[in-house]
Amino acid sequence: MVAFLVSPDISAFIGARAAGDFFEGRVDILQGPHPSRIEHICLRMRDTEAHALRDAHDDAKTLIAMWRQRQPLP
Repeated sequence: MVAFLVSPDISAFIGARAAGDFFEGRVDILQGPHPSRIEHICLRMRDTEAHALRDAHDDAKTLIAMWRQRQPLP
């Protein structure tokens, strides 16, 4: 994990991992005082790790916004 975003009730840890010749972004979400982890894998496959990290950052912002609106996380 290389970065994270936080709000009062949720933390999102952002990273990327190699998937063959490509990279996929991933976001680990922790919720609540005794957190259970939710792993989100970005759908897009990218040529570079930087692009995969950008996808993960964008998805993390969306997931935090969903949490603030109290929509169930996928």
